[in-house]
Amino acid sequence: MSIKWNNLSECEKRKFEKMSEHDKFVYFLLLQFGSPYGWGKETPEASDCSGAVCMALFAATGLLIRTTADDLLKRVFTRISPRQGDIRAVFYVTKKNQKHGDRTVVAGTATHVAGFLDDGVILNSQEPCARVRRINEVSDWYQRNGHEVYVRGLDREALVRLAREKKTVYDLDKEFQHYFCIGE
Repeated sequence: MSIKWNNLSECEKRKFEKMSEHDKFVYFLLLQFGSPYGWGKETPEASDCSGAVCMALFAATGLLIRTTADDLLKRVFTRISPRQGDIRAVFYVTKKNQKHGDRTVVAGTATHVAGFLDDGVILNSQEPCARVRRINEVSDWYQRNGHEVYVRGLDREALVRLAREKKTVYDLDKEFQHYFCIGE
């Protein structure tokens, strides 16, 4: 016995098309489960934290941006009191200037983002791979290492404005078009 992938894909496509934007966002986050971490990437095969969120936003809304965790917090996920059913993300913001890889990050900068799946559960794209985790598990580590934790809701109008600018901090991976139709 084997799986008929084409038939399965068509069934999934029909279900996806009927979903709300929130459900599409969650669905696409979950498709990344187990994918290896890839710095600067945003494909189902590999992504970094902001790439995972940007890709899920694009799949859910059709609005393409590719930016950093900090830019997502400051420009797109600005709703302070998100409601159940809103597209949400959790951000880890440094409380003091600190080394982050080969650079120094200033206080008040979001150094990590994870897509919100459900109450208290996130998709965390971090070494070695994207995993479903409880917020408190990830947050405890970040708080011990000088970060504050913020859950924010998507400001869809801000997302529309940013997508119209067609300015991204990162260029999209060439593999991105293998998975998504852009401008067709």
